[in-house]
Amino acid sequence: MAGKEDSDGNPRHGVPKGSRTSNQELLYDPSIPTSTHAEQARTIAEKMSTATLCTISERSSGVPYGSFVTYAIHNGSPVFLISKLAEHTKNLEANSKASLMISETGEGNPLALGRVTLLGRCEKVNGEDPAMRDAFLKRHPNASFYVDFDDFSFYKLAITEIRYIGGFGRMSWVDEPDWSTSEPDPLIEVAEGIIEHMNEDHEDAMIIICTEFSKAKDTVGATMTGIDRYGFEMSAMTGEGPRPIRVAFENEVTDSESARKEIVALVKVARKNS
Repeated sequence: MAGKEDSDGNPRHGVPKGSRTSNQELLYDPSIPTSTHAEQARTIAEKMSTATLCTISERSSGVPYGSFVTYAIHNGSPVFLISKLAEHTKNLEANSKASLMISETGEGNPLALGRVTLLGRCEKVNGEDPAMRDAFLKRHPNASFYVDFDDFSFYKLAITEIRYIGGFGRMSWVDEPDWSTSEPDPLIEVAEGIIEHMNEDHEDAMIIICTEFSKAKDTVGATMTGIDRYGFEMSAMTGEGPRPIRVAFENEVTDSESARKEIVALVKVARKNS
């Protein structure tokens, strides 16, 4: 695990350039535990399974060529099952330099969603690698139909640089060693369900958490926007409009049940203090 970051090492807490600081003052403690950019980037990469692969066009004298691909992460590297007939395969055979743009999907402003760009060299995997094959087919079961076709081969992107963007004012270059040693968030498979449940059934609990654990004392509505092993984030509706709030768990969580217990504990403390 890459570890936690505070306001000194994580731009997610910073005031956007050009913004009026009086309106952008954080309403929560920026030093509370949160995931690193490396962890957030790995989580996005593991969560998604389609992306844009950019190669150097052989046909058009070095012009960047973007194509839609499926991928799986195996031992920290994206792997692809691609046909030799594909244009990007021809490009890679001539020049292995490539990048992979992975973007989250969701409602609202798409520029507020997370994305990560992985740069490096993408080359054909020589020889059999059963573990890699299984990892790809687990992510893309339909590929079992053509995985053994003679014109399809596995390619792997050896990452040298990582650019992470988590939304407005949240971005950085992630060092490759940090990427390699970080892990995706353990709530990756259940986060959306937890968020949906909280927003549909427990807005009252989130409102009291906002009023008791942040400076958003005039919160009249709250929406959970994210959750991870260290805590969760909300959009609190205040007199000045929606404001971001992050609250940390007392204990690091690993699954939906441990997350539920931590949220319940926070609500009990908030109600006792109110």
